[in-house]
Amino acid sequence: MNLLSFVFFAFLCILLLLYYKAGSGLQWKVLLFASLVFYMWARPVYVVFILISIVSTWKLMQNPVKSHFIWTIVINLGLLVIFKYSVNFGIHDLIAPLGISFYTFMTLGYAHDCYDKKITPSNDLLRYALFISYFPQLTQGPIGTYQEMQEQLTEYHKFDPENIKLGAYRVIIGVFKKLVIAGRVAFYIDTVYASPKSYGGLTIIVATCFYLIEMYADFSGYMDIVCGVSQMLGIRLKENFRRPYFSKSIPEYWRRWHISLNEWFNTHLFMPSVTTDWNRKLARLLGKVFPKAKKGTLRLIFPTIIVWIVTGVWHGAKVSYLGWGIYFAAVMLISFCTSSYVKKFSKKIHWNPDNVFVKIFQVVRTLFVLSIGEIIYRSESLENMKAAFRNILTDTRISGSSIAAAMTPFGNGNQAAASVIIIAVLAIAQFAVELAKEKDEKAFTGHRYLYAGAMLVVIALFGVAGKSNFMYQAF
Repeated sequence: MNLLSFVFFAFLCILLLLYYKAGSGLQWKVLLFASLVFYMWARPVYVVFILISIVSTWKLMQNPVKSHFIWTIVINLGLLVIFKYSVNFGIHDLIAPLGISFYTFMTLGYAHDCYDKKITPSNDLLRYALFISYFPQLTQGPIGTYQEMQEQLTEYHKFDPENIKLGAYRVIIGVFKKLVIAGRVAFYIDTVYASPKSYGGLTIIVATCFYLIEMYADFSGYMDIVCGVSQMLGIRLKENFRRPYFSKSIPEYWRRWHISLNEWFNTHLFMPSVTTDWNRKLARLLGKVFPKAKKGTLRLIFPTIIVWIVTGVWHGAKVSYLGWGIYFAAVMLISFCTSSYVKKFSKKIHWNPDNVFVKIFQVVRTLFVLSIGEIIYRSESLENMKAAFRNILTDTRISGSSIAAAMTPFGNGNQAAASVIIIAVLAIAQFAVELAKEKDEKAFTGHRYLYAGAMLVVIALFGVAGKSNFMYQAF
């Protein structure tokens, strides 16, 4: 069920009516039923596989011993690998169940927490099923934890008009980001990256900058929609973005982008890897090669490599995704290994981190490093990636002809000029909003309903129809 369809909004209205009419013992059951309807809407047969994950994990974790934990991993990862990478096994018509990557993370996170005795296993299958299948977070996150979500999902929520208004306002923000901002730049990006060898370096640079805008508007727009919908139900989801493009380093960027996914990797893969015996042994071996290196830094090397390779492969079996993971593993390791030297050097040259120009330099540097990674990620093939980098390095010019060439993916004449003006105005407006919120979280909340009305007008005038699929639904 597409979140930007009239069907979904009709579904939401009916759900809100039934949900708030239900008594305290029935409300969470209405939510569970609605989540299953949402899940079955596109392809009913695939409810079988999410039920296998739910029932097997719940049953095995009733007694969270090591063998049961291993079986939970085998079952859930087995289903994920079969569906997500079936094309690599020669099976081209096997469509992955909706949200399988994200609900697999939730089931494995729950199992790991039970095994580590961080939580008491659920003794109610249906309540646990609601935690996994809760429809706002099912397809793209945020990845909630059992500790955070269970009580919220099953307690009674009284009707609160303020929750409805605030939730609806946030939904409008999300639709605006997706249909107007992401929708407007998507055509340009798709055109250029379909054949980067056909375009000059400036055009590829512009397409890459647009891709950063599209990713943020698309993904954070989705999060605004689902967080808004959830708030209408009286349930608060974890925030998944915190203005990542104002980050002053790559590690900071990843703490502010898809926060719940990065927290999941840190909790369930990175930290367990850091403390394992094999990692300690490898760190000691590296210590003999690099005797001056800090032991703590050496212990981070292999877990970092593992996490980023897994992250790359999780996005899919393309070489570009694996290359993206390896690239950011290298960037993170360089950051870890040089951080102490950078601090010493900064003190020597009296580098003031609070200086506005220093902050701007750090943000621009972070975006530059990030852009290299996104060229790797966005390239459809190794050949296209080589062509993109080659043309940027050898064919980037700032001239009237190159600027005119950079406008051609928009169309010709008035169409191109209009597209440039619209995107420029939207990008500047969005940047102003994000900058204001970076300084004051409550910015743009005083006249929110006036802003909502303005956004609805802009959506009606400039929203791009046919761009309703969200990027992360592919994962």
